[in-house]
Amino acid sequence: MRRYARTILVAFVFLTIFTAVITGFTGEDDPGLKETFDPDEIIIVPETDDIEITMYNHRTGKLEKLPLEEYVLGVVAGEMPVSYGIEALKAQAVAARTLAISRLKRFGGKGCSNNPGADVCSSYAHCQEWIPLESMQKNWGSSFDKHYNKLKQAVYGTAGLIMKYEGKPIEVFYHSTSNGKTEDAGEVFSRSLPYYKVVSSPEGADLTRTGVTFSNKEFVDIFSRYYKNSLDPNNLASQVKINGYTNSGRVKSITIGRITLRATDFRMMYGLNSTDFTLQFGKGSVTIYTKGFGHGVGMSQVGADRMAEAGSTFEDILLHYYQGVTIEHY
Repeated sequence: MRRYARTILVAFVFLTIFTAVITGFTGEDDPGLKETFDPDEIIIVPETDDIEITMYNHRTGKLEKLPLEEYVLGVVAGEMPVSYGIEALKAQAVAARTLAISRLKRFGGKGCSNNPGADVCSSYAHCQEWIPLESMQKNWGSSFDKHYNKLKQAVYGTAGLIMKYEGKPIEVFYHSTSNGKTEDAGEVFSRSLPYYKVVSSPEGADLTRTGVTFSNKEFVDIFSRYYKNSLDPNNLASQVKINGYTNSGRVKSITIGRITLRATDFRMMYGLNSTDFTLQFGKGSVTIYTKGFGHGVGMSQVGADRMAEAGSTFEDILLHYYQGVTIEHY
C-alpha cells in the first residue's frame, strides 16, 4: 500500500520492496494464537447490497470479481498474522475495506493505476496484499478451521464499516512496526493529510534495532546507480551528513557528497527497514541501524496488536491512528 514514487507502502517500491511486511504478513500459523475470541461461535455471513470488487490477481495475471467481504478476508489474511488479537484484526479489516471502497470505480474511485481494468490489485507493493483460500489452508495446516473462524469473526463482525473524513472514505496507509511514533503523511508521500498526525504507538519489546553493513565500495556503487556524483570510498564518513529529523524522530533528509535527498529515497536505495536510521562508520565499512519496519504512516500493525492486548476495541485503535475520522457504513 504505499506510495511515494508509488510505492508506497509501501514501497517502495520501497514500502514494500522490503517485504510483505512493509505493509503486511503472510498469516503463517502461530502456536501462540491469542484466545480472545470464541472459536465455537457460528459466523453468519451478512447480507450485502451485492458489492463486488474487480481485483487484478498478480499471481495469475488475471482479473477476478469478488464479493467485497470475501476480498477483505483475503487481505486481512495476507496483511496481518492471524495470531494477533481479534480487535487488531477487526481494525485491519476496516482499514482494508476502506482502501477498497476508496478505489472502487462504482463509487467514483480511480481504481488500480497499474491495472486499468481493476479496482485494486493483490500486491502489497501497490495496493494491499491478498491471498486466496488455498494459501490460507497451506499456511495454517491443521489449524485452518480455528484460524479461519477467527478471521471471519474479524471481517464479518465489522462488515460494511469504513473510515471517513468529512463524509468521504479516507486514503488508507498502514505499516508493520513503528519506531514508537507514527509519521506525518507529508514526510513520506506527496502531500499531508489531516487525519495522519504523529501519535504514539505501543510497540513494546517488538521495537527492535536492526543493522545492515556495506563496504565503503558497495555504498558508493549503490549511490552511483542513482546519481552521478564522485564519492571517495576512502573518506566516506566526511561525505555523509544527516540534516535533520521529522517530528516522529525519523530522518528527514541526508546529504551525500553534493547531493541532498529525502530520507525516503535513501531508504529505497539501500533497502532499509525504515527512515529512523543512524550510520556507524568503521574501517572500510558503514553499518546502518534502523528502528521500526515500514513507512510509519497510519496504523502500526504491531501497535494495534499491543493495544488490543491492553483491552482496546477496534474503534479505539482506528481512532487513535487515524485522527478525526468517523467509522461508519460505506
